[in-house]
Amino acid sequence: MKHHYAGLRRPITDETRASVAEDFPEIALIPNEVLRARAVEAWSYALCCSDFLRITDLPPEGNPGAPALRRGTQADHVRGVVRLSRLIAEEFAQSYPSVAVDWDILIAGAVCHDVGKPYEFDPGNRNRWQAAPADSGAPTFRHSVFGMHVCLTVGLPEEVAHIAVGHSFEGQYMGVSAECMIIRQADHGWWHVAGALGLITPESIGALSGNLRAREQRNNT
Repeated sequence: MKHHYAGLRRPITDETRASVAEDFPEIALIPNEVLRARAVEAWSYALCCSDFLRITDLPPEGNPGAPALRRGTQADHVRGVVRLSRLIAEEFAQSYPSVAVDWDILIAGAVCHDVGKPYEFDPGNRNRWQAAPADSGAPTFRHSVFGMHVCLTVGLPEEVAHIAVGHSFEGQYMGVSAECMIIRQADHGWWHVAGALGLITPESIGALSGNLRAREQRNNT
């Protein structure tokens, strides 16, 4: 039986880093300069562990195949989650001045919550896992788990890695931080609202809540 090792498929270059900053301008919202640089490195590392060249090459899906946006790229989702997480936290911070939010961790965590998707979404990996699921699983690990690995590998704090693994289904089986809870709500809410507003493909909307009813878009696209 052949063994497989997750790692870099190509060197990380300044061109890759520049593409990350270009595709994901919300990274600039991370207050801490070191965390900003490491968030860029995290996405650069994740991309270079796959055959995707940049974030905008990834399909606009929550999980491989479903739910899927009718159009756009993965950048639309991850950028939206950063902005939505910030709005949620600002609402509570302004309405209840006694609450404490770690803005460095919140924004860096939102930026990196889906950083494991390049590996899970990689077509070669998907084909390999589907061809022999009993050998290494299908998938071997989800984007949340690989995202935690990426965050720790590039030197991001465990609080950010915690968000990468805890924002999705795995978070149902662990206690999650305040920042992780905010990002979970922003992430899941983003997909459900997208579905309600008719932005999700009909064949993939079943991956969302059973009580969701999609509104027809004005331009019917």
